[in-house]
Amino acid sequence: EAMIEVAGQPQSSAQLLAETDLDKNVSEPMRLQSLDHALASDPRFDLVYVGGQPAWYLRRMEPEAVVATPALLRHTPQRYNRALLSVEMLQFEWELDDEWGESTLPSDVPSLVPNTTVTLIYPHRRYGTLPLSGRTRAFFPVADGGRSLVTLIDGRWGTRYQGWVVPQGRYVAGLEKWMNDHQIPAGALITLERTNVPGELVVDFRTRRAKREWARFATADLDANALRLEMNKLQVACEYDEQLIVHADDAQLPALDTLREQMDNANIPLATIVEQVVPELTKLNPQGAVHAKSVYAAVNIVRRVAPGPVFHALLSSRNFRDVGNGLFALAMTE
Repeated sequence: EAMIEVAGQPQSSAQLLAETDLDKNVSEPMRLQSLDHALASDPRFDLVYVGGQPAWYLRRMEPEAVVATPALLRHTPQRYNRALLSVEMLQFEWELDDEWGESTLPSDVPSLVPNTTVTLIYPHRRYGTLPLSGRTRAFFPVADGGRSLVTLIDGRWGTRYQGWVVPQGRYVAGLEKWMNDHQIPAGALITLERTNVPGELVVDFRTRRAKREWARFATADLDANALRLEMNKLQVACEYDEQLIVHADDAQLPALDTLREQMDNANIPLATIVEQVVPELTKLNPQGAVHAKSVYAAVNIVRRVAPGPVFHALLSSRNFRDVGNGLFALAMTE
């Protein structure tokens, strides 16, 4: 434990064995096997992969989002009739490339592709993570049965961050400070670029002149057990998808976490959440309509779901009408 802490980084079994006082009369392979068994049985230690090779690290030195998947990043599977989705909705689902979606790329982006772009949704912005989706998976080492470490280099300032690939949660953690420093909003377009060094990637965003833009702000109505949305000005200095941009002030985060927990404990169906969210969004638009992708973005503030079930809830509800181009209005709206 002291060796790993002093090194400040994972150590291989061979590195640890060199400093341990195990019986030299026992063969080295057997000593390594015994050491690995002891470390695996001790909850202080965690097996991770560095450059594709196994190494040991201390759980207490790992970020919270690595030790356990944050609640809002835990996907909630939904049963729905996928045949109801139109070609247009399937296209939107493919564009979103949600790591839990069914219309993600059929195969990973080839390793020859030098860069890719991903749109940041609220759950990933909340915890400083990036999705492991069809467009991003091939850019990261994904070890069988374990987490991997990568180096993420800020494309603006050159700052280096330790990234954690968490395959079981389908995300890469470690970018919360980077996102905060650059004031990256949910809905931002994030780029990943390969380097000549294995295990190192450049993470960047498409910059533009800083400007205060109108954006959806989320608040929690705990008494009504509902999500509320309003328009307010947000300082933005990057390109973003206007259908997906949504923001929550730091002061609202505890209440939003409580709202998510209340909804989960009450087993509120996804269809009910969609029924709550759509009027909140349509009231923000002078035309009284909202895009399906915006509904998906808002729902994911309180429940991590893929686009398909959200789109199904929109299409199957009598309370909404499809007005074309991915827009929905309340059924009573003329």
